[in-house]
Amino acid sequence: MNKKGIKIIIFSLILILLDFLTKFLIIHFFNVNEGITLINNFLKFIYIKNSGAAFGLLNNNIYILIIITIALIVYLIYELIKCNNKLYFFSYLLILCGALGNLIDRVFRGYVVDFISFTLFGREMAIFNVADIYITFGVIIFIYSIFKEAKHERNNHK
Repeated sequence: MNKKGIKIIIFSLILILLDFLTKFLIIHFFNVNEGITLINNFLKFIYIKNSGAAFGLLNNNIYILIIITIALIVYLIYELIKCNNKLYFFSYLLILCGALGNLIDRVFRGYVVDFISFTLFGREMAIFNVADIYITFGVIIFIYSIFKEAKHERNNHK
């Protein structure tokens, strides 16, 4: 196996283990719908069982979610193998780790463990987990990379 493959595996294992550990701790220290406020009116941990995707999409359609996630994972692995751009590589890797973390939950638990809850401007945001953070930052880095690449191309065509 080449250095790139080893980096992918090691980094993925570390991130997936971190996601697994946080979910394990939540499951073992809280009951469902029970939590603790860390910062009043801003941040709390509350254990919920999410049987859908982001914002409740495809709720209770676990097999569809598993199939979609596996297709995404296969695509991301393909992109990682051929990718030479460090930002794209990192974004794909973060999204892959997040997808794998949530897939593991769906396959072995039948739902995803969510527990991080923010309240911003008096409104509670969607409850999420560490794998969701990976996906979010991966998408942000991906979008940034697209804009950076487009700007570079515009500057070279002037």
